Amino acid sequence: MRKYIGSLEDFVAQPELEYDETFWADYQVLGPMFSALRLFMTMEDVLPVIVGAKGCAYHLNFTIVAWGEIDFDLGKRPLPVLQFSQSQIITGSFELSEGWVNRLKVLAKRRGAKRIMLFFTDAMALCGANLDGIAASLEKMCGIETSYVNVFAMSGTNQWQGYKAALEAMYLPLLDKSFKREKSVNLVGWMWPSRKRNQEIGCCISMLNELGIPVNAVISGGSQLSDIEKSLHASANAVVCSSLMGEMLDILDKRGIRLAGNRAPYGFSGTVEWLENIAEALDMDIHEGLEAMRARYLPKFLENKARLKGKKVFVSGGPGRVIGLLHALNDYEMDIQVACMFWPHAWSREDLKHLLQEHGLKVGTFILSPGLDDLEWAAQNFQFDVWMGGYQEQHTCKRYNIPFVPITVYTVTHVGFEGAVNLGNKMLMAMDGHSFVENSFTANEIEGYTCSPN
Repeated sequence: MRKYIGSLEDFVAQPELEYDETFWADYQVLGPMFSALRLFMTMEDVLPVIVGAKGCAYHLNFTIVAWGEIDFDLGKRPLPVLQFSQSQIITGSFELSEGWVNRLKVLAKRRGAKRIMLFFTDAMALCGANLDGIAASLEKMCGIETSYVNVFAMSGTNQWQGYKAALEAMYLPLLDKSFKREKSVNLVGWMWPSRKRNQEIGCCISMLNELGIPVNAVISGGSQLSDIEKSLHASANAVVCSSLMGEMLDILDKRGIRLAGNRAPYGFSGTVEWLENIAEALDMDIHEGLEAMRARYLPKFLENKARLKGKKVFVSGGPGRVIGLLHALNDYEMDIQVACMFWPHAWSREDLKHLLQEHGLKVGTFILSPGLDDLEWAAQNFQFDVWMGGYQEQHTCKRYNIPFVPITVYTVTHVGFEGAVNLGNKMLMAMDGHSFVENSFTANEIEGYTCSPN
């Protein structure tokens, strides 16, 4: 695991200051299989199946429930397990039970599945199982197209290979076809199917619609297999969660689907950049509409800023979310004393460099790949007015009586101009004594702040 603790400026300018640290599974441990499953589980006509061991399914179901069943309308989606015994794995005997296949066929019909996607556990990889053979056998017995994603490790130090493999599984078979481009944009990176106006996808779609920017497809939350092919008619891909950044979007960019808005629309500054970048890619003039949209939210934003400016804040997140939150906190001119980043991407340093050089971002201490010990150290050594972090961090905040705002479990948008206001409202409420933690998995949420055009 790559580790760093120091100034943000040194992190950006001197990559050699990162050091290797022995990985220990204490916090934010999500591997490639988790991320690939997360992508396919949110598609409407794909049925993911874990092959090999039930432990991975338990882990995944726990995390999906904690991060999305209630808050992002993921619901109780099934995650079948094709379990092989230890002796079968040792001897390489992978015959499929007719009874199990029949039950899977019933489930697939109920779900309207047009493709079964297999995910093999580490044990299957280590024993040298014929993955193609298992997929082919299941397809023949079920009569449903079956393929697999060749990634392993439910837990690990880096999840990006899973997102990469999932996108490749969806797009590579289509790249030999030619597609007529239309002036529209895909939203890439939402793993939850909700299209509610007060949640992330709905907020982004609403902003784009108001500005006359057509949305082609959302990849992958709530989409179908047909949406993947449909998305290849768009002229741009707008990233709304950098989990899905990487080689596949670069390949599509080179083939004419321009990669635009590559940082999520957080804060006033981040939202303006995102929308302007998309408009530029589509050769559209949105200046007048964008100014009108911004003006509707500015009074409440300035009202919040009057109280938040200079307040001491801790913030953590993955390479997309924390970049966005830094935009918002910087817009509020808060004192960002500690910022933590999990799972850095290859372009994370460039994103932070952009914030430093283009937005004058200032951060006291920057931590790459924090552990629970780093959270304890921060809580003990700084006097934070408010803490913005993952849901697990509530425990540290409770121990040290720090106002806590969860940024991974929530039901109102954190993106767009209204998201910037929502984040400000939440920080102020937390500082005034509101607890956002209703129980172990549910945030005690607020109503979102929305200003509709006249």
